[in-house]
Formats: sequence, C-alpha cells, structure tokens
Amino acid sequence: MASACLPIVCSESCDTQLPAVDFDICNPQVKFGQIGTLYITNIGNPLTDETDLAEWQARWALAQIDPAKIITLDIIGDKPVAEATIIDISKNRKVQGNKNHTVNIKIDDLSQANYEMMRAFECGKTLLVWYVTLEGELFGGAAGIEASILLNHMIPQGANDLQDIQGTLTWRSKFHPCRTNFPTS
Repeated sequence: MASACLPIVCSESCDTQLPAVDFDICNPQVKFGQIGTLYITNIGNPLTDETDLAEWQARWALAQIDPAKIITLDIIGDKPVAEATIIDISKNRKVQGNKNHTVNIKIDDLSQANYEMMRAFECGKTLLVWYVTLEGELFGGAAGIEASILLNHMIPQGANDLQDIQGTLTWRSKFHPCRTNFPTS
C-alpha cells in the first residue's frame, strides 16, 4: 500500500479545521541532515507504492535500456529553504505562488560510468526523482518529483583535494514533496 501522503487542498473558507500537530517536550522528534541518495527515472514511470521494497528492487533490476529503470546516485546533498515570492494583497494579506525548490548535489565517486552519466544529463532532460536522507526519510511519494538536474565536473587546484561532480536538482511547486520512510524490508 502506498503512503498515506495525500495532496494538499487549500481551503476556500475561513472556518476550516486546522492541521494536527504533535510536540513532545520530553521526547521531541528531531531529524538530522544530509541527503545521501538520489533515485532517478524517466517521466511517466512513477512508483505504485513507494513503501514497497520489492517494487524498488524490481525497478533497479530492469535492463539499462528500459525507460522505467531507476538508477541510484550516492551523493552528498542538502535542500535549502525553498525560495518564494511573497505578494501583498488587499487587507494586509500575503500570498505566495509556486516555490523554487533546490537540492544541492555533490558526487565524489568519479567512475567513468558516473562521469558519462553527468555528460548525458547535460542534455537538460526533465526527470522523475526521489531523494533519501541518511536517516532513511524518502521524499517524493509514489509519484516522484518532476525535476531538472544540472551537473558539472570540478577539478580543484590542490593536489590533495578531490575532484567531484557538483550540481543541482530543481523544481517548482507550491508544496513540499511527500515524506515517508524508505522501505528496508
């Protein structure tokens, strides 16, 4: 069964129920940073159930030529606060439109295949993606996130510094992506 992440529907009235919250002074739920994995497939190939490990494994195992194959990138990544334009409207109210979301990517494994992957993504193709934190939080829901990826190769000056591939994953959306735990069994 897919996660319970439902689309957000904005109310058209002032008397709607407020969202539930859950704070615990004795046992707060804190989350640590760093995105460690990025999953990529072609547009039009969402998951049926992002909480089903067997579905992920089946998609990883597809032949390289299959457009539904999901590839895995081991990255060092972060997601800064999404950028939004705030617009003042009547009666001192404020609204915001779609936000610009960015995941910063660094790849430090520079195999020839990874270098050629970077070169292939220079075509500027829009992709379907999911990202996972080191703590195992999966972002993207079953539908994934339609995003653009821009990657570049960097060779540092220092002889003891590592070359890497750096870039960004970007998309526009009013809402943040669905979040669940990545399946482990």
